[in-house]
Amino acid sequence: MFSRQGLLKTIAEKILGLDNTGIPKDQMDAISELLSKHEFNVDSTDPTKLMRELKKKHLVDLICVTEKNGSVIASSADGDSVREAITGTALWSYVASEIKGSETILVKAKDWFMLMPQKEKIYIIKASANLSTIELKALIKEVENTIQKRAN
Repeated sequence: MFSRQGLLKTIAEKILGLDNTGIPKDQMDAISELLSKHEFNVDSTDPTKLMRELKKKHLVDLICVTEKNGSVIASSADGDSVREAITGTALWSYVASEIKGSETILVKAKDWFMLMPQKEKIYIIKASANLSTIELKALIKEVENTIQKRAN
């Protein structure tokens, strides 16, 4: 049976809309196990193939790297990379002009649309779940290192 204190706590959580969930450990363990069983070839010289491998590795739907003027450097998109680049850079330009010092933009529509500048590039990431700033920086660092290796 319920204790009086437990019952009051449950009612208060429902009324106040409190979220007492933590990190979904079971889901994180499943993802870790899944990723440990797969190898990702990030040594490809083909930029499209490389971006698709990174997309799979980081469990996102799209990675698009653009110049700040909207030109595409690399993308995992199938034919929509120019549209993604123009939309992403235009959104970044607008927000950065209105909110000085912006570092990251996260937009939730059907999926998450995440923008983050790095040096003179803008990284556009789409995923079904939002990534933390640390996750975005890790993904960007790996893409940046891979692009640098390919350039050398």
